[in-house]
Amino acid sequence: MNESLTIAMDGPAGSGKSSVARRIAEKIGYLFLNSGAMYRAVTLLADRSKIPCTDITNLIELAHDCQIDFTDNGKITLLNGEDVSHLLHTPEIDKAVVEIAKIPEVRRAMVKQQRRIGKDGGIVVEGRDVTTVVFPDAEVKFYIDASVQERAKRRFLELQDKEVVCTVEQIEQEIKTRDETDASRAHSPLRPADDAIIVDTTDKSLNQVVDFIIEQIDAHT
Repeated sequence: MNESLTIAMDGPAGSGKSSVARRIAEKIGYLFLNSGAMYRAVTLLADRSKIPCTDITNLIELAHDCQIDFTDNGKITLLNGEDVSHLLHTPEIDKAVVEIAKIPEVRRAMVKQQRRIGKDGGIVVEGRDVTTVVFPDAEVKFYIDASVQERAKRRFLELQDKEVVCTVEQIEQEIKTRDETDASRAHSPLRPADDAIIVDTTDKSLNQVVDFIIEQIDAHT
């Protein structure tokens, strides 16, 4: 395996791209870069700092001043050196990150950090604009998708494991809202790159998706 490839994956919330990207990175010995976790870390920092989603100026300052890194193949997210991995997937963060992630200057700050982490290649990076904005020259690109119903079911089961009280219908509506926000934002909207390979995970197991993507990567190299 070429050790300097950049493998980029975009897709909507709940499509399975994080699980897929992490597994791919493990299999080929690359670093896993979870760009979504970076926006969640900024959202957590804003919550801790009591900065509302409407305070654009201070949110931008937070995003520029913090440092986010990953260890343990992306399983651990470090915010200014602190492991905050277990704090990033709560209903409160889910709701607020939608607003914070659409602020252009916050996105620019995160893009700068993503490029810092991935400057030497050898990474599998996933997000919502990594194939179109962050790493447009990535050697291999994928767009990971699934039906809204399937994505809602996956998220519901994940929250149930964490004993979060919610319903599938509630999660489905939140996903639809997130999709609309991601696709319609003026800066870095979610869309498949022209040269991305589309992968629908709705009726596929994680192993099936990973095997298919590994085949595509091998074909490229």
